[in-house]
Amino acid sequence: MKTIAKTLTLLSLALIMAACQEKAPAYKAKLDIKPEPVNLEFDRYEEVLFNLDTADFQNELMKIQDRYRVFLGGDLTDADAVNYLKDFAIDPFSITLYNKVKAAFPDLKQVEPLVEDVMAHFHHYYPDIQLPKKVYTCVTGVIADVPAVQIFDDAMVVSLDWYLGANEVYDQIGMPRYMALRRNLPTLAKDVAKALYESYLYQWRKQGQIIDEMVYNGQVDFFIEAMCPAMPDSVLLGYSTTQWQWAVDNEGAVWADIVGNRRLYDSNLNAYMMFFGDGPFTQTYSNDAPSRLGEFYGLNIVRSYFSNHDISLQDLMEQSDLQGLFQESGYKPRK
Repeated sequence: MKTIAKTLTLLSLALIMAACQEKAPAYKAKLDIKPEPVNLEFDRYEEVLFNLDTADFQNELMKIQDRYRVFLGGDLTDADAVNYLKDFAIDPFSITLYNKVKAAFPDLKQVEPLVEDVMAHFHHYYPDIQLPKKVYTCVTGVIADVPAVQIFDDAMVVSLDWYLGANEVYDQIGMPRYMALRRNLPTLAKDVAKALYESYLYQWRKQGQIIDEMVYNGQVDFFIEAMCPAMPDSVLLGYSTTQWQWAVDNEGAVWADIVGNRRLYDSNLNAYMMFFGDGPFTQTYSNDAPSRLGEFYGLNIVRSYFSNHDISLQDLMEQSDLQGLFQESGYKPRK
């Protein structure tokens, strides 16, 4: 009897597990790949820069120029250029950032696997694209108009001062709290994927109606998800877990409002800002509603399309008929 009971229990568990697997969206399985690992060379520019002898700064820079052309490719006989770099290297805030980076990242054991995994996924999908083989880390001063991750031909540059976690330095520069909460290590993988997209796949397009923007942003977010398939949905969209859950719980109600008020076909700036402007919340719906809800719906539309069609990621990213993609997606919001 015990043997029979044990067999029935195991069978029940197997059926439950099978049911759970059947409910998993198809796109999850399609993105479940095991890419060949890539090995990158990492070089910490910030450690060299902030340890130069500032009494002989110009000559010190010249000694390292060949090694760090990606940062020092300019004319180092230009006194203004040298003084600009020196002012940065001796600035108290820059030094504070460097010290915090050293404390947060005494080595790159956390950084290297994140970057290499994203690059491996990209190489799996786009093997003919020549990717950078070297990654430089640095401190840039958390300047808003300088991307945290950049690609320059054969080099990738990662500004580690963008990934210090909940840190008072972001308050010092006036970074809004909702943005500062995203400045953590898990976001690095997302930023690397976004940099790859912008460097190799981005094509200029004219801004369209809200539905066009939803699907376009959904394509980009889905690409990032393909590069980082283990990334939590909240990190993918830059939400807190509470904000993501609000979006999930209210998906049907907000979608009914969007469709019922014909917001999908708005093209004015106010509508765009309502669905894609960044901020702490979307006041139209609730102070608990996350911003950029257009991205949330766009991602779900693209996920649905990818689940319901026999299509590769590469073909998906080349789809330019955005409204057609929406109409063929089979998207049905949760109620």
